[in-house]
Amino acid sequence: MSQIETGTNTGYRTLLTEKGYMMNLIANLISRFGDSIDSIAYGWMIYDLTGSKAILALLFGINAIPNIIFQPIAGVFVDYFKKKKVVALCDIGRGLLVILTAVLYWTGYLMPWHLILITFFNSTLESFRTPASISMFPYILSKEKYSLGTAFTQSSSRVVEIAGFAAAGIIIGLVGISGAIIIDGLTFLISGAIIINIIYGKENIKKNSDGYTEYFTNLKEGLVYFRKDKLIFNICLFGAIFGALLVPFNSLQAAYVGEGLSSGPEIISLMNIAMTIGMILGSLFYPKLAEKFKGIYMFIITGISFGFIYIILSALTMIQKEALIPIITITCFTAGVVASIFMMIVNVAFMTKVNKEYIGRVAGLFNSLAMCATPVASMIIASIAPFTSILFLYAACGVFIILLFVTQIFNKHLRDI
Repeated sequence: MSQIETGTNTGYRTLLTEKGYMMNLIANLISRFGDSIDSIAYGWMIYDLTGSKAILALLFGINAIPNIIFQPIAGVFVDYFKKKKVVALCDIGRGLLVILTAVLYWTGYLMPWHLILITFFNSTLESFRTPASISMFPYILSKEKYSLGTAFTQSSSRVVEIAGFAAAGIIIGLVGISGAIIIDGLTFLISGAIIINIIYGKENIKKNSDGYTEYFTNLKEGLVYFRKDKLIFNICLFGAIFGALLVPFNSLQAAYVGEGLSSGPEIISLMNIAMTIGMILGSLFYPKLAEKFKGIYMFIITGISFGFIYIILSALTMIQKEALIPIITITCFTAGVVASIFMMIVNVAFMTKVNKEYIGRVAGLFNSLAMCATPVASMIIASIAPFTSILFLYAACGVFIILLFVTQIFNKHLRDI
């Protein structure tokens, strides 16, 4: 077996010769740095502006709606254009929307309905960017390096996230919440400028010769291909349910720390840093684990583990304050390892199982259906959050996740993952 396949350091060094891949990586790392700062500033901005757990959950659900509506169409749409242009334009558009949010907040004009609209349009651009970015990947990296490149991308992204989380407090202290959010917007603009200058081989760009007839024919072909691929279809269906069960954790983190743990934003930073370090190690060790363990076993074990992590988080109020920091650090670190391995399993399965010609279309359908349950779950959480504790929601979701993954032992379509 080659060094690339085993994921040794020599294998990772071969990625440095892939100029298109490296430019794409640098662009994504720059925007990731801004996002890690923004993830702390933006969440506290919303909670400070509204003081509502329901609004936090509602915005999280609205963020998913464009993915459901547009990604099946976007997967076909991007086949008619050069992929790097779509990615770059989406990055620039998102950067301008983020900067607009910061300016409105700084001037005191930001209202909840502004957040709803901006969130919707921002997510719409992301809906078109995602299939375009995925479709571009085979043109900037050879197929035998997919696993290695994906692992390196995820692990290096986590390193940059740690830097962003560590710098967030200093940046917010120096330039305020608005300034921190503007920095995130600028990183999107820089990312777009880099990606538009990537050079790679000729793409199979479809011609608009038959107008709407050909467009919907391609969409139908993508749907047929997606439906026939039982592995991809099952991962997507399973992802929709699993994503819904993660809504309380993803949307209510600020409220969990503030109300559940009676702590401040420094705990959020600590949780994110610990989880990011775990994700780095999970990504780096995934190629080795994939050689030794069958994908279905890792898939089930990581799911069950994440369910137990949810339950542990719900029980942290029962421990003494002195023990909170080390326990929550270890718990979030483990969550990062587990989540990273789970995402690697799904991403590598998708990239290696889907025909290159259909990647853009199937990616749109995959992401749309995988997120279809999120808005529904968000609306449910928004309606019940005022009447129940966050800790109870965490515990209940943990139990359901464990049961969900245990039942996948009997899912024959996931055996080839």
